[in-house]
Amino acid sequence: MKSQVTLRRVLPALACLLLGASGHRATLARVTDDDWWSYGRDYTNQRYSPLAQINTANVGSLTLAWTHDTRPAPPPRVDGLFKQESSPIIVDGVLYYTYPGPQVFALDAATGGELWRFNATGNAEMRVCCGPNNRGVAVSNGLVFVATLDARVVALDAKTGKPVWETRAAEGSRGYSFTMAPLVADGKVIVGVAGGEFEIRGFVDAYDVKTGARVWRFWTVPSPDEGGWWGTWTTRTPDGDPLPRDIARERADSARYSDAWQRGGAPVWTTPSYDAELGLVYFGTGNPGADYDDHERPGDNLFSNSIVAVDIKTGKHRWHYQTVPHDLWDYDLSGPTVLVDAIVNGARVPAIAHAGKTGWVNVLDRRNGRRIVRSEEFVPHENMWATPTAAGVRIAPGIQGGANWQPMSYSPRTGLLYVRGQHSPNMYRRIVSEHTVGERYDGGIAYAVPRESFVTTTAIEPGTGKIKWQTKADEPGLGSPLCGGSMATAGDLVFYGDPRGFLNAVDARTGETLWKQQTGSWARATPVTYRIGDRQYVALTTLQGLLVYALPPK
Repeated sequence: MKSQVTLRRVLPALACLLLGASGHRATLARVTDDDWWSYGRDYTNQRYSPLAQINTANVGSLTLAWTHDTRPAPPPRVDGLFKQESSPIIVDGVLYYTYPGPQVFALDAATGGELWRFNATGNAEMRVCCGPNNRGVAVSNGLVFVATLDARVVALDAKTGKPVWETRAAEGSRGYSFTMAPLVADGKVIVGVAGGEFEIRGFVDAYDVKTGARVWRFWTVPSPDEGGWWGTWTTRTPDGDPLPRDIARERADSARYSDAWQRGGAPVWTTPSYDAELGLVYFGTGNPGADYDDHERPGDNLFSNSIVAVDIKTGKHRWHYQTVPHDLWDYDLSGPTVLVDAIVNGARVPAIAHAGKTGWVNVLDRRNGRRIVRSEEFVPHENMWATPTAAGVRIAPGIQGGANWQPMSYSPRTGLLYVRGQHSPNMYRRIVSEHTVGERYDGGIAYAVPRESFVTTTAIEPGTGKIKWQTKADEPGLGSPLCGGSMATAGDLVFYGDPRGFLNAVDARTGETLWKQQTGSWARATPVTYRIGDRQYVALTTLQGLLVYALPPK
């Protein structure tokens, strides 16, 4: 069995290299159509499956096939919050998923029978932003890799769940934490640190798959020797939007706060994408610290709020694109980057796309980071780029977005990106106070305006940024309706969960709802699909565990 697993991991990598001219399409999808082997299914993060047994004609017959309950092991309630955004991994007939803590479960993917479970310890006293979340695992070389809330990376034996190696990346009690599903590529386990609200210095690490030894570290906040985080002191976004900055004051403060880069934030929340042909790893970075009180962080605050490309061999910076210099609104790039081929003036361009809290999708040439297009808005904009004040100012999108952690998907069949967005205006108040590094400090508060929120599902053409269709679901009273991300399939379907607890399937070409099922929970995670034998399944994690759907047996 071990040789089979190794072979299945090696063949796709070879395909990626040998089919270099195909760019992002040369991935595992051609070799292991049945599996969902990485967070975004493959290195592109497209969350697209070539399976089509479940399609627009028969999805209405989808029914619950089996469930898995995580009890009796409850998750820790760090900060009094509890969320489930784990994306299952399916390799060689085994399904792996996580529960906040994190706990890791290995199940028979056809029946749901539990093979083993692992419970990470040492997280009870953690201080983390945004709850004890964990977005999943990575699987490779007979190992299952999970990143923990207290900033450890643990490798488990895929057959038994027993720890094989463990590496501590940082001191978790000082606000450093891991919430992403790792990426395994080029013999490395790649993971980025969260915790920007604790004024950490963000980083992305690569660890040796076999030993756990750190291969390289990329600091998402560059030191003065690395070019500094002050940037070019720009007064506009890359798209020309004016920013409310007092550059003279910032320059005057740069000497006084010359060491601010050491606690500059710029966390990395979600799993990177990877282009094997270019040898580049891509990820989005979070906001600088502190969010709304900017007086201690003069400059553009690189590389916060950026799409960043680094060399997978060395971790060296290759390019970056900062969407919001000197952010005052918590408009961090928290969602995953997605690799696509964009048609630009009739030519095919290897591109990277990101759906942001700002309510636009940014599409860049992934070879060099040059701008291709900013999409049409997928949520309304109101009073954008206003400065937060002590009295409070109303701004939309608010801190939830736009698009937040939830991933978007892309279908090569339709050539469209599928973005889940939320409209939730916020009142931004700036509150300056004394604070201690390592303790959470936002410099203010942004609270949702009640009874005005709604959720959008939008199909966007990446080469032009044009919206092809959009649906809107009113969510009165939810305030901050964080929704589930999307998954696209060759059955011309898009699946997603919503704040009211429904798992939905819509027509990828029109947005028409074809099927929906109440899950009994806030459907905030993003579904995946896989095949065992001749049966295709759709899986979604919930607060209670795992729900798996399929067509009725013939």
